[in-house]
Amino acid sequence: MAWSRDEILMATGGRLVREGKRKRFGEVVTDSSKVKRGSVFVALKGERLDGHRFVGDAVRRGARCVIVHRHLYGSVFKDAAVVKVRDTLRALGELAHYRRETLAPKVLAITGSNGKTTTKEMVAAILEQASVDGQRLRGKVLKTEGNFNNLVGLPLTLLRLRKRDVVAVVELGTNHPGEIARLAEIADPDMGMITSVAAAHLEGLSSLAGVAREKGALYQRVRAGGTIAVNLDDPWVRRLGAQFKGRKITYGAGGRVWAESWRSLGAGGMLLNLRAGRRRTRVRLNFLGGHNVANALGAAALAYGFGVSLPAIRRGLQSARPFPMRMQIEEWRGIGIINDAYNANPASMEAAIKTLVEIERRGEKIAVLGDMFELGAHARKQHRQLGRRVAEARLDRVYLLGAQAHRVKQGALEGGMPSDRVIIGKNHIDIARRLRSHVKRGDWLLFKGSRGMEMEKVLLELKG
Repeated sequence: MAWSRDEILMATGGRLVREGKRKRFGEVVTDSSKVKRGSVFVALKGERLDGHRFVGDAVRRGARCVIVHRHLYGSVFKDAAVVKVRDTLRALGELAHYRRETLAPKVLAITGSNGKTTTKEMVAAILEQASVDGQRLRGKVLKTEGNFNNLVGLPLTLLRLRKRDVVAVVELGTNHPGEIARLAEIADPDMGMITSVAAAHLEGLSSLAGVAREKGALYQRVRAGGTIAVNLDDPWVRRLGAQFKGRKITYGAGGRVWAESWRSLGAGGMLLNLRAGRRRTRVRLNFLGGHNVANALGAAALAYGFGVSLPAIRRGLQSARPFPMRMQIEEWRGIGIINDAYNANPASMEAAIKTLVEIERRGEKIAVLGDMFELGAHARKQHRQLGRRVAEARLDRVYLLGAQAHRVKQGALEGGMPSDRVIIGKNHIDIARRLRSHVKRGDWLLFKGSRGMEMEKVLLELKG
């Protein structure tokens, strides 16, 4: 959708320092390589790159309005309009908020230490199958693409809103205090959900209580008259939900939406008997693990609170697929593979290992694990505890990679795991070589680690 010069000034509170030749512009972009003729280029200053250095490139590519927060020589702007603001990152958020308020879709916001991307995908899939207030939602649902969930990604998501969009399902992520509050301010959600509170991003959030405070900011900023979904199986979320004075949809044990039963189908996913109020339905999920049952319940609760029927919830959950490298299931040469290599923290590690253990299969169950990042002073303790969990799970083998691998091994040995079953690899290729000489048909492999560990490279090398 087009932007007028007056809209940009109104949204950002900026000052027009160069009029330029045009008063109407195209889409807002932050990457000069994605500029199209007529674009608005926002010069963001990041940790490694300063977008002000790319203003000239953006103008050459066709940007006709530039938003900056520091002085640049006039010749770089050519015929483009220039808006000066105090902070371009904040201005980007204000542009997104203006678009959200102008088009006025219903906004469903999801955060949490684990499961937020999967839950977001499930909610969006449900809404695509739904009709609410007599209106079909197919093709009218905007969702966060990938994990565009930070102070740049969320605004870029909302800036994709079009007049036809009836609802937006957005993901909010954080690694430092105050980020969820600002993201919720931008999104102004009608509904909110916190999937879980766990030991993640402790380097920036200090403690589990710090994580809870940060996530709880979403519930505090849901619109008046709005609704939240509350996971009763998570004590921190339950506590945060109790402070909310508005409408609540609870899920989990004792909740309005719950699982009567579920069972693993191995590579076929899971069969879930879902209850919502007095109604029940059977759902075949394309996901594995009890934690994904919780994600499905959360998605069902949020959709149910939005007014979606149980048949549409079933169709949506059955159509949802794992996001790449998030509990992605496949079979290769008779070997079962769980690719959960996108990211890791202590709680998600435990959930993935538990899922591996629960699979009924005749072969060995093997975990290939990389370091968990952003744990700060808790890193040593958490990696040693991870080793103990591996031993308690009675996995047949574990292959480790990273600076913390020796601590994981120490914990596994303390837990009673034989030393010859705990292998520390030199690099991705080394682990793949060791796996290739050992794995056989019927085995199951789990690949998991923080994003910077790139544990999917082991899987690619193994297949190669």
